[in-house]
Amino acid sequence: MHHGQVTASAGPCPGGCNRQYREAREAFDQALALYDPLDSDQSRPIPPDITPWPGDPVWCGRDSARIVRELAELDEVASLLAASADGFGGASGEQRVSGSPVHPSPSPAGDDLDELVSMLCGWEDAYRDAMGWPAPPRRGALASRLTACVSWLGVHSAGILAHRDIAEPFGAEVLLWHRELAAKAKAGARRLRKPLRCPGCSLLTLIWDEGEADVHCANPGCSRVMSYSDYEAHVEMAAGKRAVA
Repeated sequence: MHHGQVTASAGPCPGGCNRQYREAREAFDQALALYDPLDSDQSRPIPPDITPWPGDPVWCGRDSARIVRELAELDEVASLLAASADGFGGASGEQRVSGSPVHPSPSPAGDDLDELVSMLCGWEDAYRDAMGWPAPPRRGALASRLTACVSWLGVHSAGILAHRDIAEPFGAEVLLWHRELAAKAKAGARRLRKPLRCPGCSLLTLIWDEGEADVHCANPGCSRVMSYSDYEAHVEMAAGKRAVA
C-alpha cells in the first residue's frame, strides 16, 4: 500500500495522514528489538510496506492548508470563547506544550486567551529571530494583539511552514489550540454523519460532533471510537483504493 514518494529532501509529513505509517513503523521497531537471530523459532520482522505521505517540505500540502486555515480561525474562535465564558472550565484532554495553570482560576477562558496570545507571539518572535528581523512593534489590548499576531503569522505562514526548525512544532500547536478552543467554545458545533463506512462494523454509522477530537460509531453493537486524524487516514486509504480500482 503505497501513498507517495518521500524524497531525500523531504521527510514524512508529521500530520494525521501518516498515523498508520507511524504506528506500523513503531510496531516493526518493537518487533525488531525483540527479535533474536539465534532463535530458530523466530523469523526476522518484515518492514511495513507503507510509503508515507511526504512533507512539502515539512507538512504535506493538505495539512499545510489546514494549519493556515485554522490559524486564521483562532481569532474568531477566541472571540466566541470569550463571549461564551461562564467562569467554569473543564480539564483539557491534552497537555499543551506551553503548559497550564497549577491552581484553578476564576476565569479559565481568560487564562486560555492569555496563553493563546503568548503562544502565538512566541512563534512570531521565533520566526523573526530565525530571519534576523527586528522585534515586533508594541501592540495594544489583548484582542488587538491577538488579531495582529494572527494576521502577521498568516502573512508569513508559507515561510514559517517551510522552516525546518519551526514548521512542525508551530503547526502542531496551531492544530492543538484550534481543536481545544473550538471544543470549549462549541464553535459552530454540528453533529455530522460521515460518509465513510465504520471500520468496525462496516455500516454507514460514523458520527462526528464538530470541534471534537473523536469520531464515533452510532451502531450500539459496535460503538467504535477513533480519532479524527485516524478517520482522515481511513478516508485517504479508501480514496487510494478507489483510484487503483
